[in-house]
Amino acid sequence: MANVEISILGQQYKIACPDGKEETLQETVAQFNNILKEIKSSSRTLRNEQLIVMAALNVCHELQTEKSTNEKQTEKLNERIQYLQDSIEKALQPTYK
Repeated sequence: MANVEISILGQQYKIACPDGKEETLQETVAQFNNILKEIKSSSRTLRNEQLIVMAALNVCHELQTEKSTNEKQTEKLNERIQYLQDSIEKALQPTYK
């Protein structure tokens, strides 16, 4: 486990991170800071804590939306797979005359 220093809204944090995942963590922190910057630019009256809550809610909403989309796509794909399986089984059944 590696200890990594990150910065969110100028505040430094030292957190544990699985070995080999440090770069991904830094990319995630950069993405989160960009989200915070966007929210801050549209509403300058928010305190840092409020910015973080708004960003977290936005990220959770996006995640939930993506999960819902993925579930619908998975359901459609499963239906298509079942249709293909049924078609193949029907085609492979012997025909008696």
